[in-house]
Amino acid sequence: MDSLQLVNIEEAMARVDNDKELYQELLDMFFDDPQFSPDELKALIAEDKKVEAAKCSHLLKGISGTLGGEKLFAACQYLEDVLKGKKEGDIVAAQDDVIRLFHETNDELKRIRTTL
Repeated sequence: MDSLQLVNIEEAMARVDNDKELYQELLDMFFDDPQFSPDELKALIAEDKKVEAAKCSHLLKGISGTLGGEKLFAACQYLEDVLKGKKEGDIVAAQDDVIRLFHETNDELKRIRTTL
């Protein structure tokens, strides 16, 4: 797992008391029953539904934090803050960053899933 750049597996395992089976179950749930859709996020933002888009980002933030996706977590937090008006920023650029990190983090999580 030395090549991981987006997932802090040590931190994630600490959250689940080093229970590999539990972490594996969380990964299975993440992949088998996805709660986040990049297309849904894009549509909500395109339709200027900021409250709903912030909820979507918040959901992904929680999941990514639990699984150790620290950069995705931070990007989701930033997008959520911009959508809620807590921070200034380009919503579309923040959205694109979340979606890019979502895909890249997914790739790392898939590698982790096969090695547990």
